[in-house]
Amino acid sequence: MKVKEIMRKSYVSVTPDTQIKKVNQLLHQFHLKYLLITNEENELIGIVTYSDLFRHLLPKYSDFLAHTKENILKPDVLEEKTMELIHRPVTEIMTREPEKISPDLPIIEAGALMLAHKVKQLPVVEENKLTGVITYADITWGLLIKNCKYF
Repeated sequence: MKVKEIMRKSYVSVTPDTQIKKVNQLLHQFHLKYLLITNEENELIGIVTYSDLFRHLLPKYSDFLAHTKENILKPDVLEEKTMELIHRPVTEIMTREPEKISPDLPIIEAGALMLAHKVKQLPVVEENKLTGVITYADITWGLLIKNCKYF
């Protein structure tokens, strides 16, 4: 089974100058865990996930340990950090040049790439243009439907 047989052809993408506030709104509105970042030619330039937002909002564990008695955990400090972050462009927190795959790749290989790179989705690109996305859930269901007579 190939990626093109089960990939999601509809996806939500934003431009590199999109503010993080808008990214968060879209993630929430469409119940997504990621957004794809594309240029005007629909070429993939990055991906942003809730994990990216999380990493930029909260202190690193080493900072947390080093500053437990300081202001780092005060609500007003965290709120100020959040307010600074939400007006920045998504390019400041996105993953640049994410792993991407061809629609002709076997889904088993796509799943192996997800495991190897510790990601839950892979953009699908053909001739440098974004054509879709495949997630670990898509692969799981694709394999179950194909190989189990009860589905």
